[in-house]
Amino acid sequence: MVEPNQAAFCPICGKDNDCGNLAGKPRGTCWCDKEVFPPEILERVSSEQRKACICQGCVKRYKKE
Repeated sequence: MVEPNQAAFCPICGKDNDCGNLAGKPRGTCWCDKEVFPPEILERVSSEQRKACICQGCVKRYKKE
């Protein structure tokens, strides 16, 4: 299970995931609300870490591959 302090870090690279929901921004205003996450990138995250958002950098890198 991801601890609350770990939810702010990308489960792939470990960097700050810049989650607007964790920061208390209104729902729908985070960058991830407008992003399409390929199912294959989600498969890279273990079930214990699924509460943490993947960062924008990892999503962009994955889409370039």
